[in-house]
Amino acid sequence: MKVYAKTHWLQFLMAFGVQLFTVLVLGLARRENWQLLSYLLFLGLLLLLVCFFVDYLRKRRWYDFLSGKTRTILLGDTDGESRMASSKVNYLLRQQEEQLLQTTRAREQQITFMNLWTHQMKTPISVLEMMAQANKLDSVEVLQETQRLKSGLNLALNEARLTDGFGADFVLKQLSLEKIVNQTVNQQKNFFIQHQVFPEVRITAGLGVISDEKWLQFLIEQLVINSIKYSLPQSRVLLEGAVYDGSAVLRIVDHGIGIPAADLPRVKQPFFTGENGRKQGEATGMGLYLADRVAAELDIAFEITSEIDAGTTVTLVFPDEV
Repeated sequence: MKVYAKTHWLQFLMAFGVQLFTVLVLGLARRENWQLLSYLLFLGLLLLLVCFFVDYLRKRRWYDFLSGKTRTILLGDTDGESRMASSKVNYLLRQQEEQLLQTTRAREQQITFMNLWTHQMKTPISVLEMMAQANKLDSVEVLQETQRLKSGLNLALNEARLTDGFGADFVLKQLSLEKIVNQTVNQQKNFFIQHQVFPEVRITAGLGVISDEKWLQFLIEQLVINSIKYSLPQSRVLLEGAVYDGSAVLRIVDHGIGIPAADLPRVKQPFFTGENGRKQGEATGMGLYLADRVAAELDIAFEITSEIDAGTTVTLVFPDEV
């Protein structure tokens, strides 16, 4: 009631002032009975108080919320304005709760990923440590283990950047798709050698796309790493880029073990390793999930088709016409 009185005292004084002015004008102009006019003024004041009290009762829940008596707003008031305000505030509160829930889930996912990633990074460190203790530091094996560490660190850093906000680290510009693909292949050169897989790049000369260079390279890198990891020894990974229906399209084709049909709809989910990942024993289940998130942010259509013992094809369709 106090909050209502604080917010309506001016309206009350104005209404009472109008009544008082009317009574004075009538009394001075017509020389009416001042006792009668005073009585009318009293009745008018009483009716005014009743009107304000009824108005308060219709908006009681709203003012209970404003006064701090309750922290929730229920649609119980009969006043239209009060109900609209209550609905709007409840809507904003639900939005805040949903946003908080999403943030909490994202942080929990990040913690889970970091725990899993930390556990997996122990393997290459342990291998390097044993090689050093045995004084058998083979350069090829050292490069293999450091490559695993670099790939893992890159995945973790980009996962953190995505969680903190994609837009803070995003610059669109015209890029050469052939250059981006060749850079990615060169960076994964040791990984290709380690798995005895050969890259084959067929990108139409001069094919350009508008995208963010760093995030596009990360996207292609994750797809190439996946293709190498599940390819058969002595096979090839084809990276083919061309224009189809006015859009730049990049296909990454491997001739590996393929993805089971039951796993295919779920491979982009976080922490999903599937049958192949469980066999490998090193999968975090985050590579394709992060690739899918980056593709969505870059507005790139991302599709995976696969056949057991025949291989997997990943298709990226860029949004801008060439």
